[in-house]
Amino acid sequence: MRIVGPNFIVRLRVQDDMVVEAARPISYMRGWKLERVRALCRRWDWKIELSDAELAQQARARAPQSPRPAP
Repeated sequence: MRIVGPNFIVRLRVQDDMVVEAARPISYMRGWKLERVRALCRRWDWKIELSDAELAQQARARAPQSPRPAP
């Protein structure tokens, strides 16, 4: 995930909906829940960009789970 601001582009590493790694100038976001990051980005008009792998992961998480047949 990347955050693009007016004078910076920063990559974040997110695990289990929590920021586990963030570079300057947003290193203060380490430990934040992803929803809090999104709220701040909306407030400051920063853009969030996701990689193709992250988009695929979100799509899999949102897809309905098919019931497994009983053994």
